[in-house]
Amino acid sequence: MILTGSGEAKTARDGRRWILRPGRPTDGRALAHLFALVRDEGRWLITTPGAVSETSEAFWISELIRASESLALVAEADGEIIGNVLISVDRGRATEHIGVLSICIADGWRDVGIGTALVTGAQDWARERGLGKISLGVFPDNVRAIAVYERGGFVREGIRRRQYRSGDEYRDELLMAWFPQESMP
Repeated sequence: MILTGSGEAKTARDGRRWILRPGRPTDGRALAHLFALVRDEGRWLITTPGAVSETSEAFWISELIRASESLALVAEADGEIIGNVLISVDRGRATEHIGVLSICIADGWRDVGIGTALVTGAQDWARERGLGKISLGVFPDNVRAIAVYERGGFVREGIRRRQYRSGDEYRDELLMAWFPQESMP
């Protein structure tokens, strides 16, 4: 797991350099901006542009990063955040063994190995924390993300049909999970 604030230098498959590091509360604004850019693409995040203010989202993200029961890793290139993984863990007794994973990667930085590195970092953290399950939801047409998750050992748990409305259409959600104890080396 990444233990230092400076992170770990990485090279993308296309040769560009980037750093994987722990998120800091001061990253909240940059992460909210990344989410807004990806949200504006209209395909990968369900919240519509303008539904959440960047200021409110930045505050929420900063607080999530401050929480010791959560994980935030960021991918950074040339001082700009280009991706992240968040794992939030519920405080409820019945679900405190489950982390909920979300990943966001900037356009132009996809398909170069960042998603795989973020998933691996999240899995390392989950093992260290003793979590029993990492769950996530992904749109079934996001085949690139599904492939990354499946290569990382995630399994499909089910489909929630017509789970989200996007404009005049409904979108399904594929539920996936990874179980650390079942994937020990």
